[in-house]
Amino acid sequence: MTKANVPMLVNRGLKSERRSDFTLEEYRYLVSFMRDWVNEVEMKRSKSIAMRQLQRDYVLILANTGMRHGTESYGIKWKHLSWHMDGDRRVLMISVNGKTKQRELAARDNCAAYFKRIHDRADDLQEYTFEELIDKGIDKYVFRLGDGTRTKNLKQTFEILMRDSDLLVDRRTGTNRSLYSRRHTYATFALLYEDIDVFTLEKQMGTSVEMIRKHYAHITARMYADKLSGKDYDKLREEKQRALAVLAENEDDDADKK
Repeated sequence: MTKANVPMLVNRGLKSERRSDFTLEEYRYLVSFMRDWVNEVEMKRSKSIAMRQLQRDYVLILANTGMRHGTESYGIKWKHLSWHMDGDRRVLMISVNGKTKQRELAARDNCAAYFKRIHDRADDLQEYTFEELIDKGIDKYVFRLGDGTRTKNLKQTFEILMRDSDLLVDRRTGTNRSLYSRRHTYATFALLYEDIDVFTLEKQMGTSVEMIRKHYAHITARMYADKLSGKDYDKLREEKQRALAVLAENEDDDADKK
């Protein structure tokens, strides 16, 4: 075959679709909505309540760590959690193994409260305090119902949560939200409000800089809104501080406190 007869292969690939996430306002609303949703009075079955309680903590942990739903999160055991001292501050670290090679990620400070709620509901873990559970590296799965049952219905329960909260459809993309929307929300907030660079985010999320730039390019305008719009810098700083406060706030209510 001569060079002239060699066919030219063109692979334009598929257009990258924007991934659905939550705005800061939607996230704050969802956090508030779940407080009552987990214990609706009309729910008669205790297992349904247990599923909702687990779902609440599951989505909050996903949104505050950036880990992948299923492939990484479902295999987490208490022995995969540890404390790291950063000066005089304790940071909860989580070792995950899924789509990419095993890595250790740092959880936002509020995650400890969500893990503790799961511990408090676990009948077979009450011989340990929450601190002992981590320090001793207990070899039991984290995401279980209180009676020890492992569930595969987290996806279905999340869809119910989205419908009940009227957040199922992302109005910006026109697509239905899924549990992966929590991971995309983490990435968006990290870039927009926490000034985390793409190289640090790459290590935290177990993905490539190229993929981050590809899938989150749509927030570039928001990242540089101060330069593009000529807005007042003091007001922008105040807006960012408010956003950081939302990410850092502990959403426990009095009913969760002991």
